[in-house]
Amino acid sequence: MAGGSSQGILGPYLALFASAEIYIFVFIEIVTKTDTVQRVLFKTAQVRDYLVFIVLFGLFSIFGTYVGVNTDYDAISNIRDIGPIVAGLVAGPYAGIAVGLIGGIHRLFLGGISAVPCAVGTILAGILAGAVYYISKGKLPGIVVAIVFAAAVELLHGFLVLVMIQPYSVATAVFLATIPQMIIANSLGVGICIIVIHSRTELHQILLRE
Repeated sequence: MAGGSSQGILGPYLALFASAEIYIFVFIEIVTKTDTVQRVLFKTAQVRDYLVFIVLFGLFSIFGTYVGVNTDYDAISNIRDIGPIVAGLVAGPYAGIAVGLIGGIHRLFLGGISAVPCAVGTILAGILAGAVYYISKGKLPGIVVAIVFAAAVELLHGFLVLVMIQPYSVATAVFLATIPQMIIANSLGVGICIIVIHSRTELHQILLRE
């Protein structure tokens, strides 16, 4: 009985982490093999490259919703915010906002009691990540900073759930069913993405010196 109870508690976490693993695999394949994305990473991109980058990361954000785990009250425990966070940290405010809008508007159209706070949360994720890029003058943050930032964004996401969903008892239920695992999964996902991007940019710099 205890084992079944433990599996029931850990089930949503394990399911979301499995989804995050798929997400990261696809991310690595695209980042390491798509010239357009690499030009954005290496600061040699043109407008067309940024547009393609925004579309790709917008699709990442939508993908993060679809690989999420449905919970009580039709809420979705998801990794949607990884897309706008990474886009904003890597490519700046315009990319972060655009990707956040793509993922957020898509989530809004899916409906459900948490649609509005989740859509707003995803848009804010892109805005805040873009602000970090602006403040740091385009310097990619370290891994720990990126993880902490992503965790803070998901806490904000949870705050929006508590404030915007009524009654409060339902808001609390949605928060507990989604936000804890989203904090962990999104933070680790962003951290791994930043590791991959740092590796690519460092390799690029080494090749330029040779």
